[in-house]
Amino acid sequence: MKTKYSSVLKIQKQNLDKAESNLSKARARLRQNELEFELASKQCEELSLPSSGSVKNLKQSLEILGVARAFKENKKEKLILSNKEVSHYQMLYKRANLEYEKIKYLESEELKKIKEKIKKEEEKFIDEIAISRYVYGEKKI
Repeated sequence: MKTKYSSVLKIQKQNLDKAESNLSKARARLRQNELEFELASKQCEELSLPSSGSVKNLKQSLEILGVARAFKENKKEKLILSNKEVSHYQMLYKRANLEYEKIKYLESEELKKIKEKIKKEEEKFIDEIAISRYVYGEKKI
């Protein structure tokens, strides 16, 4: 049965689905960034300075270590941004869910009122039939 909230409910459901989709995508990106950060951390830990060798080798090792640290910091920043993104999409999902539930409740209340109105009309109609049968039955006797 269509109510005045049916179309709004449909739109709110679409918004809720979109928010849920965005949240799941953000969580997937977060997991990916966590893995990349772990790998960058492991690579950074594995690198060490040589204990002996030429100055050229030492400079190369320091440059490689600097690049690894910069890469690790970059991945850390992406991880922080992903965490913020997930919390943002969680908030949007909660808001969309709340709006959807509000409209759903309003629609159910309207449906209850419509059912109650129909029930009263049916009772009135049945009473009219009973009265007319009673009156018609009395005239016959």
